[in-house]
Amino acid sequence: MAVGVSLAGREAADCLRALAADGGSVLAVFRRSVYLSHDGSGAIACFGPAALGAGPLNALAGREQSLPDWQEAGLRPGDPVAPDRGGVRIAALRFVTFAVARLHDPPRGPCEWTGDGLAAALARLSDALSGFDLDEGLAPLARPHRSPIPGGPPTLRRARPAISALESWLAGDTGAPPPRGAVERLIGLGPGLTPSGDDYLGGAMIALSMCGYASKADALAGRALASATDGTNRISAAHLQAAAKGLGADALHRSVDALARGDDRALAAGLRGLDAIGHSSGWEALAGAVSALKGIDRRLRSQSRRSAAAVSAAPALDSATTTPASRNAST
Repeated sequence: MAVGVSLAGREAADCLRALAADGGSVLAVFRRSVYLSHDGSGAIACFGPAALGAGPLNALAGREQSLPDWQEAGLRPGDPVAPDRGGVRIAALRFVTFAVARLHDPPRGPCEWTGDGLAAALARLSDALSGFDLDEGLAPLARPHRSPIPGGPPTLRRARPAISALESWLAGDTGAPPPRGAVERLIGLGPGLTPSGDDYLGGAMIALSMCGYASKADALAGRALASATDGTNRISAAHLQAAAKGLGADALHRSVDALARGDDRALAAGLRGLDAIGHSSGWEALAGAVSALKGIDRRLRSQSRRSAAAVSAAPALDSATTTPASRNAST
């Protein structure tokens, strides 16, 4: 069986090129997808059907191509991935992937917000989320205008103090680093291949990057990657590394981009894509993005109030400086 890769994220494409040169191994096996590792560099690619959705680590077969059930086929972690005619052969399955047809290039901003544009966008997002079930992990935080949630899922209860501290930092207008304890508490928090806290942090990084807050995104990435070395699994750490470069699931990029453009149809499509990612990983990444967007909104509002105060103070200042001169002129 020979199957081509129709679309690949940049991280996945780099991994496949390395595997085609000197091979590697199978890292993890699922029914629909398989994670491949280039052991020399540590690069990772997730190979699977188009239904997985585009993302930086995903290498997707064409929609017309059928893939095996990898678990039923007997594939196991540690099985070899060998170079084969410009592609790779996975274990004894004689399964070959060829050159990548197209690189995934998601919208990356910059998203610009003026006046009450961001506040209005967050209100539209709240409305658009009304038909989705956001009750797992950190997913409830994806609703921008959420009411205080008493109790909530266990993961959310554990994460709440850290998220509160991180949201205060996101809204801050100083160069202070993100709170170390909050980031360390979130890394690796929750079950699954990509834990809830990791998804949340990655979503925040991507939203900051898309909105032009590169220094803020870099500061958060530095803290998160330092903690990820020992705090989470290798696959989730690779997703965090991609997020540190401003790259995440296509559905997240398109949702933030649709908010900035005021395109409700594109937003609905993006949210459906997020709903299809993992158990709740897509929503938890959106939760991180929402925290970042709310922080940006608070900063913009604070800057607007300061500007308005400076403008209103200007006439009083002019009066204070010109009145004595006019008095001198009249005497």
